[in-house]
Amino acid sequence: MTAAAWRARAVALLRRPEAALFALVLGACAYFYQAGGWNQNSRFDLTRAIVEDGSLRIDRFEKNTGDDAKRNGHHYCDKAPGVSWLGVPPYALAHALAGPPPKVKPSTSYLAWSAWAATVVAVGLPSAIAAVMLALYLRALGLGGAAAAGVSAAWALATLAWPYGTLLYGHQTLAALLIIGFALVATPRARGEAPSAVRLAVAGLVLGYAVVVEYPAALACAVIGGYAIAAYGWRRALWIVAGAVPPAIALAAYHAAAFGGPATLPYEFSTQPHRHMGWFMGLGTPRPEALWHILLSSYRGLLFSAPWLALAIPGGVLLARAGRRLEVAACAAIVLLFVWLNSSLVDWQGGWTFGARYLVPCVPFLVVLAAGVVLAPPALAPRARQALAAVALALVAWSFAHMAIATTVKPEVPVFLGRTRVEAPFSQYLYRRFAAGELSVSTQSIDMPGHPDRGPRHAWNLGQQLGLGGHASLAPLALWMLACGAWLWTTRASRRRG
Repeated sequence: MTAAAWRARAVALLRRPEAALFALVLGACAYFYQAGGWNQNSRFDLTRAIVEDGSLRIDRFEKNTGDDAKRNGHHYCDKAPGVSWLGVPPYALAHALAGPPPKVKPSTSYLAWSAWAATVVAVGLPSAIAAVMLALYLRALGLGGAAAAGVSAAWALATLAWPYGTLLYGHQTLAALLIIGFALVATPRARGEAPSAVRLAVAGLVLGYAVVVEYPAALACAVIGGYAIAAYGWRRALWIVAGAVPPAIALAAYHAAAFGGPATLPYEFSTQPHRHMGWFMGLGTPRPEALWHILLSSYRGLLFSAPWLALAIPGGVLLARAGRRLEVAACAAIVLLFVWLNSSLVDWQGGWTFGARYLVPCVPFLVVLAAGVVLAPPALAPRARQALAAVALALVAWSFAHMAIATTVKPEVPVFLGRTRVEAPFSQYLYRRFAAGELSVSTQSIDMPGHPDRGPRHAWNLGQQLGLGGHASLAPLALWMLACGAWLWTTRASRRRG
């Protein structure tokens, strides 16, 4: 292929709305470094152990976290290993270029920037890819390119996807892998085509690795597998199973090496008491109180912080009436399974957070359902349709504001402020901090066990790294978002001219 042909392809790619969407989401996630916490410290400990020691044991680092597993006198990460594995390449590169971290004050910028890079690669990058895949799937269902990109951007920036896209947790990486896998399986059916064996095998690889990232992914994978059987037949669906074999083997080998058996989970050795409660690994009976709080209340309510997701109910009905019953059933089943899971956990509150973080993996499927309001709008008069669009946009804007505040201040809202229990994270903590210009306030580093109230801040955003303070530190991010929005608009205009 000639250089001119390559340039033509590059220009054509840049004119696609998905390119602007990818840049928008990746930039919004990469702009923030949320520093440490037990969850992310435990995952990064495993990354460091693999790179620095060639070991799965985190004995050298375990004092920085309470989220660990102890077996035969040795400490291990008590999480599924997928996110830690994704963090290995960027940390290995940093280690190769700069050498091991300094032994004196290892919480200096070396580990901070390394942890930031690991988070961008393991969480931010999958989120950006997933946003593109979601947009392509919505296009296959019938949305225009710019509209599909807009709905996908609303998922990435106006739901829990954004704050958890900046944390070295497994929730958002799992959400990204699940929607990527679903889009790979479902897009051909939306186009009236039969999927290739390669496409289904890749979907199986992605979904298999989703289980490596977080074990509850198996629930959604079973639903997507059932969808594939119903849509294409069990013979073709076997390609998904074939694709899932390599990550399954890798996970079994990890379990055997670290915990003594291919099916032995780290939770069996967890030092966290709640993992040994309930029927199985902290699962108990669903609680009505938990349902209220994780869905509606100001304490953890998914629809409180992102009310536009309530459009999933009318949108799902409209999609079903438009002939997409199988897709609606699959998305709804995944949502209901994660709601059941969250409401059944002994620790359903999620600890330090402002929302229902255990529901993050099912949020993109709520978005697919909500898109039905745009894909199959009811037969309304023009003014009524304009009013419906205005309400939807207002809800998305309100949700974006909530997520921006939580992401810029601190997604891990403390359970207590002094002796006062935080029952309303936004009004008691996030609104006040944001109004005062107190951004990126975490005082716990990636190698510290605690979070001193008056210690130095270890979290930052890129504006602060440039020397900007307060709200001014968000100016570069705002400019980036405006530039990506203008880029998206130009793709819409160019396609109209074409």
